[in-house]
Amino acid sequence: MSTKTENAMASAVDALLGAGFAPDGKTHEQVVRVPSKSSPLLGRSGGELITLGDRQRFSLQGTNIKATVGPRTTSIYRIEGSGINGVHGIATHNTTDTAAIQATLEELVQTDALGHQHALR
Repeated sequence: MSTKTENAMASAVDALLGAGFAPDGKTHEQVVRVPSKSSPLLGRSGGELITLGDRQRFSLQGTNIKATVGPRTTSIYRIEGSGINGVHGIATHNTTDTAAIQATLEELVQTDALGHQHALR
């Protein structure tokens, strides 16, 4: 049985695949300690451990455009250099908002008469 989150992620992935994106691995996973309401101070035992990353990544073939899909957000971005400074966001949407994801993809990708897809921005 699928959860609402799994269904939303599947819809986001379907939208990306339909726009010409292809699977491109996953983002790196990191476990970090962050402050919490019950333990706001950081330190060896303060805060709580959370996992960041490990999101599904997709690339638009023939471009420098990528996307990641996670349980909460779907991000579409362009790589224009190395490191974090080379990443330029195009759009970030709630993963449950398939209509917004689809609208961004329609603005971003155009299919020509021969069925070839081209990035517009």
